[in-house]
Amino acid sequence: NLMIFQKINKNFGVKIFKNPNTLNYNLFNFFFKKNIVDDNEKFLSSYHNLGYFKPHIDSKELANFLSSKIQEPDAKIIEESSNKYSSRFVINKEMRTKIKDHINIKFKDILEAFKRYYRSGIAVHNIQIKRNYGIEETGYYSKKERTKDFEYYNMYFHCDYYTMNYFKLFINLQDISLDHGPLTFYSIEGTKKFVSKSDYRDRNFYNDLSLNNEIKNCGKLGDSLVLNTPQCIHRAGIPKFGKHRDVLFVNFVAVPEKIDDIFHFEKDYEDDVWGVAKIGLSKKFSKPKSLKETIKLYKSFKENLKT
Repeated sequence: NLMIFQKINKNFGVKIFKNPNTLNYNLFNFFFKKNIVDDNEKFLSSYHNLGYFKPHIDSKELANFLSSKIQEPDAKIIEESSNKYSSRFVINKEMRTKIKDHINIKFKDILEAFKRYYRSGIAVHNIQIKRNYGIEETGYYSKKERTKDFEYYNMYFHCDYYTMNYFKLFINLQDISLDHGPLTFYSIEGTKKFVSKSDYRDRNFYNDLSLNNEIKNCGKLGDSLVLNTPQCIHRAGIPKFGKHRDVLFVNFVAVPEKIDDIFHFEKDYEDDVWGVAKIGLSKKFSKPKSLKETIKLYKSFKENLKT
């Protein structure tokens, strides 16, 4: 029975909601959006309706600093999270301090708006610095059926398996053009169209289409994007052979608690927050294991509204 439920849960999000997230997360998102979020939060109307927006925040100084750090000859990578086409860098103490200061100061207003929108506390959940390299032979990636073995970074269209209280900030650590394999995504509505038109079953099976509402996140060093990755289908583009793409990822989660510090969980979940390992912060607030846990998570947000 459990196997049947898991199969239904995995596949019926696509069938019913035209969104490749699981059925129970899609149900959570439907009710969460209807009953929890404050859709009058003008500042985030684009995020609410489309699933993304580009903040007008200057992150050039931070981006230059991080870029110079990962280009130093002794820049360390996290071996377990890297492969021949993708490197994840160790974020040392100095880099951590700069990132924390930048988010706390420059993104303060945006994060306050997210608190109002989600009517919840907002916390940093995970931070990574990644470099994706170009691949010489890319013909394989336009096949309809593909295997996980050749997905060296997240280059197949997918939604993140989280509930919608999870969202991501991407900051470019270089100028990014089409040659650098920009993040490619669709809006919430665009996702439904893509799922229908591409005969999407899961991330390993769909027609590799490019619809006219596809968005490629090209931009200058220091430009940023906020994306609701559980609701917007997306993938990493493949850079041209010989090129690469460097990006800072900051993942946030809305939590059913009153917290003031966005780095509230750093003390207990340091490895989670700084991208070293997954210890369980995501499971706690945005990746419930079963339908029962999904309902419990939803109820905790409802309860939090009363306090």
